[in-house]
This record gives sequence, structure tokens and C-alpha cells, in this order.
Amino acid sequence: MKSTAKPLPKEFLSWQIALRHHTMVARKGAPHMGVVPIVCVKRPGAHLGVVMHNIVCGLLPAERLLDAKTREFRALYEAHIQSGSRAVYDAGLQYLLDYYVSTDAFDPGSITSMVPAEGPLVDALRADPRCSLVFSVFDTDAPDRLGNPRCNQIDCSVELLESGPVYENVWWHNTLFHGKADGHVVLRFKHERSFDTRFGGFSALRS
Repeated sequence: MKSTAKPLPKEFLSWQIALRHHTMVARKGAPHMGVVPIVCVKRPGAHLGVVMHNIVCGLLPAERLLDAKTREFRALYEAHIQSGSRAVYDAGLQYLLDYYVSTDAFDPGSITSMVPAEGPLVDALRADPRCSLVFSVFDTDAPDRLGNPRCNQIDCSVELLESGPVYENVWWHNTLFHGKADGHVVLRFKHERSFDTRFGGFSALRS
């Protein structure tokens, strides 16, 4: 699971963790727009040579915690599935209330997502793993400045995973809330550089 990714800006990672905690407390797990970036990928023949897709993204546990968290996600699912998917979902929400707390508990250089294995996004990433994630938020109802105007471009390279420790972690995390997903791959976006692009700007963010 060793990653050559560069650390994400600490403020950005802290914001992502705070958004997810807010999601568990106030939104019953419904994703905030701040965790649903646009993925910009190359596509020859498109008008600008790129195509954009939206995804729900996740954070990966720190390497020292990865296997333990995977086991805990699986144990939660297996302990509650006999009571139905709603019981699994509620147990997952309760667990995650204490999960999104500290940047030290998460991989500093990765963002993840699980998507269908067949489709234009995965085809584009198989052809060229370079892409950008664009997080754009203007949410005046979000508390504690979580929804302040923000547009961050995160330049990445992508690993497409169909097995292994990272795949298992993301798969079991996803299963708590959406059930078992066949025919999907995990995208591991490895951070290379990032920029603040608000209001027409393009300034580098510090890691």
C-alpha cells in the first residue's frame, strides 16, 4: 500500500474531515457537495480535449490503521445485516461519528472513490491516469465556514484497483451504506499538486 503521493494541503484535508463529520451529525450520512468533486480527464475528440465527471470521494485510513479499519467495517456489516440494510446503515453512521476526527488517522496523500468498472471515466483513466479533482463549494447554510466559497483543483495520478488492502477497505466502507457492489473498481487518486482557482485565480496550495 506504499504510496508515492505528496501530502495534501493540511487545511484541505482538515476541511474534508470536518465536512464528513458534519455529514454524520447533521445530514444522516447524505454527502455534502464538498465531498463530490468533478473529475477532469483527457478525452481526444472532445471539444476541449477533456471530459468532466462527478464522483463521491472518500478518505483512506493511515497505513498503520488500514487493515484494522477494514476488519471493523466488515464486522459492523456482519453484525447487523440480519436486521436489514437500515440497521447496517445506522450502525455505520454511529461508528463514523468518532471516525472523522484527526488528520493523523488518514492517509495524507490519497483520495478514493468506487465506480463501475465499465464506463467512460474508467476508460479514460486506463488510457491516461493523470486527472484533476475540482472541489467547488458555495454553501451559505453550512456551519463553521465549511461552505465558504472554495474552488480547489487537486492534480493526481490514479491507481485502478480490483483487489488488495486499499480495495478491501473502500469496498467494505461502501458496503455499510450501499450494500455489496459487484463490477466496481476503486480509484485511488494520489495527490501531486493542488491549486486555489477561486474567482479566476490559479495559486498553489501549500502541503
